[in-house]
Amino acid sequence: MNEGSRVYPFQFTGSGGEYFRIWIVNLALSLLTLGIYSAWAKVRRKRYFNNHTLLDGHNFDYLADPIAILKGRLIAFALFALYALTQHSLPWLSLLLLALFFLAMPWIVVRSLQFNARNSSHRGLRFDFQGDLGEATRIFVGWGALMLLSLGLLLPYLLFRKTAFIAGNHAFGATRARFQGRGRSYYGIFMNASLIMLAPLVVIVAAGIVVATLQHAAPVGLTEMMGLFGVGLLLFYAVAPIAAGYVKARIARLTFIGTRFGALRFAGRHTARGLIGLYVSNLLLIVLTLGLYIPWAQVRSARYWLDNLAVVGPARGLDGFVAASGVGVAAAGAEMAEAFNVDLGIA
Repeated sequence: MNEGSRVYPFQFTGSGGEYFRIWIVNLALSLLTLGIYSAWAKVRRKRYFNNHTLLDGHNFDYLADPIAILKGRLIAFALFALYALTQHSLPWLSLLLLALFFLAMPWIVVRSLQFNARNSSHRGLRFDFQGDLGEATRIFVGWGALMLLSLGLLLPYLLFRKTAFIAGNHAFGATRARFQGRGRSYYGIFMNASLIMLAPLVVIVAAGIVVATLQHAAPVGLTEMMGLFGVGLLLFYAVAPIAAGYVKARIARLTFIGTRFGALRFAGRHTARGLIGLYVSNLLLIVLTLGLYIPWAQVRSARYWLDNLAVVGPARGLDGFVAASGVGVAAAGAEMAEAFNVDLGIA
């Protein structure tokens, strides 16, 4: 921080008990209406979390029309049903649909990001996503195909390009974000995560050597092999949340550090240890309560992410930044709403 800067922390004011009532009603009505109410459920959920997220004393809002979300879900359901019907009767058509979906992925991603951004606001000023379809095609189709051909070796770079595309193309009113980051940082993250995931294999191999030695170098029997496989599987499931928490915390840190909104930047205190603890405890409590803990888990996750995140901006307050960001965009609100009114459910 420099002398003219001030930290503005995010605050999350929601509670698990309060959100549980919304969650259980959403679940019941979605089941009773065979999924139709899920569009309204999404709006209620996102509006609850946005309304309980504060920055500089002002809450965010979510303004989407449930009908638009329902349209998108009906389209997605129709396409999925067509794909399922053609899998056995017309396999060539199902493969063609998969190929078309892969080619349409950039458009779907861009439209979904636009929908969610343009229906989110702070202090009455909407966000926007201004990503270019050509760039999205190069990333999601071009680099996605190269990632598959490289057997996953290009995955960290692909994730870097996706992060730069998404974070660097959002806007708050007239203020567009920019992203500054390096692809090699992502390789370091995935290398460490790979070492974590290899730990069970190392344990299994070492245990097999020990067993064989104790049996005077005799071949390991089927029973021992099954036992070692079971232990390895348990260890794999034990380290998976650790690796996921590590990757997510490190990537979030790179994203926050690299993203700027004009004069604003982000500061985060998220740690791999904290995120791993959150994941593991949430998972255990969800399993022990047969899923009833899900609302509390979602609230805990939101509180962890937001209460450890802040904006660093002008010491005189954010009013001037918001006012400057709103210049020249008042008339664009109606155009944005008309430009795209279908949520395809990706973001």
